[in-house]
Amino acid sequence: MSWAMSSLLPIISEILPMILPSTTEVTRADQLTPILDNEGRSIRDAAVVGKCDKMCASVLRIPPNSSSPIHHNSEQDAIINAVSGTGTLVVKEGFKGELRHHELKSGDFAFVPAWTEHQVRNDTDQELVWVITQSGPRPVGAILSEWGGQEVKTIE
Repeated sequence: MSWAMSSLLPIISEILPMILPSTTEVTRADQLTPILDNEGRSIRDAAVVGKCDKMCASVLRIPPNSSSPIHHNSEQDAIINAVSGTGTLVVKEGFKGELRHHELKSGDFAFVPAWTEHQVRNDTDQELVWVITQSGPRPVGAILSEWGGQEVKTIE
């Protein structure tokens, strides 16, 4: 009988989310909580974090004439939605790749694959606001000393 039950486990794990009630949750703008502050040069706030096991969302705010540290999102893919301001997404594609600069304006989207080194730059006189959706329950990654450099801080 235990063999029969174990063969049902994959099916049950697929069906349970469909039959168990789940709750819609709303995070108001005044409820955002900081999860990473790079000495005021870039601030990341938790928006929807730890609510499910497959994705999370945070808000990245970069003051005028500032930038995020060079970092990667470890094993998580990320989708960026530029909410306000104009910024530059700088990415290093692959181990020997050259830096590519992508200007993002309000309403634009970008996809950043897992482990891709990147940086967000705001060279304007207005605050930059992006919503970052990552493929895990909470944002993870690492801040690097430089492009291709050592990890100096883990993001968990």
